[in-house]
Amino acid sequence: MGTSLGGQASFHLLIRHTDIFGKAACMSPAFQPSILSAVATLPSSTLKDKTIYIDNGGDVDDVKVPLLDPFDHFSMNHWWNPGYWWLDSQLQPGIDAMRLALDLKGIKYDYQRFAGGRHNERAWSWRIDKPLFSLYGVKN
Repeated sequence: MGTSLGGQASFHLLIRHTDIFGKAACMSPAFQPSILSAVATLPSSTLKDKTIYIDNGGDVDDVKVPLLDPFDHFSMNHWWNPGYWWLDSQLQPGIDAMRLALDLKGIKYDYQRFAGGRHNERAWSWRIDKPLFSLYGVKN
């Protein structure tokens, strides 16, 4: 499980070490061209029995990530955490390209989009249950 570039790392470990890893959760992943081309050239059978979860926040239709969120910016522990209001929206093309590559290969995955979600630990903590349930079982 990884967030941002760690999301790409999680996926990379899954495709490079299929004998060790069977699942990957990629929260707001920063998929780069190298990982996209690796998936595009991968035999479909490589990920056939793997569990893949991908999610992200960002702008969705009329729901936009707010420029400022006081709870993200000021707290007792951290005086400044910008929450990168623009980043999940900017990462969307890479996520869309990964989803297309997986779809073309017939590889199953779980994808969720969180409208208005920021690119930071606070936003990921609000939805941490989603990848865990996707990877390890359904919520009752």
